[in-house]
Amino acid sequence: MTRTHHRPLRRAGLIAAAVTAGALALTGCSHIGADSGSSSGGSSAKSANQKEAQKRVDAATAMPEFEANSSIDMKSLAGKNVTIITSTNAVPFVANIAKGAAEAAGVVGWTTQTFDGKGSVTEWSRLVSQAVAQGAGGIITVGASPAQFKPAVAAAQEAGIPLVDVLTADQDKDPLVDGTFSHVSISFYDSGRLQADYAIANGSPTDHILIFGDNEFPGEVTRVQGMQDEFKELCPKCDVTVTDTQVANLGTTLQSTTQNALRRDPKIAWILPTYDAQGLYVVAGVKAAGAASKTKVVGSDAVSNNLDLVAKGDVQVADVGEPDIQSGWAGVDMLARAMLKQQPVKPNIPLRMFTKENLQGVDTSDTSALFGDGYIAGYKKVWGLG
Repeated sequence: MTRTHHRPLRRAGLIAAAVTAGALALTGCSHIGADSGSSSGGSSAKSANQKEAQKRVDAATAMPEFEANSSIDMKSLAGKNVTIITSTNAVPFVANIAKGAAEAAGVVGWTTQTFDGKGSVTEWSRLVSQAVAQGAGGIITVGASPAQFKPAVAAAQEAGIPLVDVLTADQDKDPLVDGTFSHVSISFYDSGRLQADYAIANGSPTDHILIFGDNEFPGEVTRVQGMQDEFKELCPKCDVTVTDTQVANLGTTLQSTTQNALRRDPKIAWILPTYDAQGLYVVAGVKAAGAASKTKVVGSDAVSNNLDLVAKGDVQVADVGEPDIQSGWAGVDMLARAMLKQQPVKPNIPLRMFTKENLQGVDTSDTSALFGDGYIAGYKKVWGLG
């Protein structure tokens, strides 16, 4: 049996205020630890758990293939004007998704305006309202959750302007806000499970684990839940602590927060940041604490700088990611289906696990080298353009 202690996460309104004000970095934490009477079933059971975790990791390292959905008449939508709004361009992954959406929109003959939400819920809301006032043909939000600006989403719905959010919430587990056509996303839950799997497969049954979450984003909350559930299933004696930090504070506090955590608990063997923008500061914190030889990082998002660390085995040793540019194309595909008043489809954005082994000789800045480029011809065929 495991014992779990929780400090409640702050409500969405308080989170939004903290993000906007650039306030306190640490917003909550939870702890999962095994009590002294718990049993993991002996060394053979643990070995079986590690083998199962490794099996899941291995399956996720293969190059994904494009999965097509039903065809749509994209030519009938030529000339549309679309607004793209990011949560913040300070996160490279988010900025690249927006770049992919603009690229795909250009292919189908749309004009686009891309706006930086600057990590501010107030700004996200203002930009959606601005798009409504300007009569946009559609809106794509990237990383900016409609759950945080419902009145603006309702205004878009009333004006007949379709809105999709990209990589903001879990594709399967998180509900849609009224007025949002679809999440264009992955299973954040499965992504988190894979991060945990790598640590389980390569660690020990009583490792101390530190997870950095970010509860201002629904998808990241779900990703952390995936991590926690996987540790409970396959490493019940692992000592797991979850601490939330927010995107507005990454550059100012996360490195020192990591250092302090390692000083308080020198037994921390693994740190799992919920996205790669966190990971860079976490790696710096591990090095500053002199813990690089014993504490390893497993990240998520497949950002080039982080993958370079993985390729070298430089503190960060693995990363679970989805293709950023392709995700932008998927956003355009889904928005087109909304414009055509069709039903949402599964966006089929793949997950892939990156390790030192499958990154050798790979240009980590080239999305096609990481995930393949079959999506380009694939979407053109689906759209009747090639």
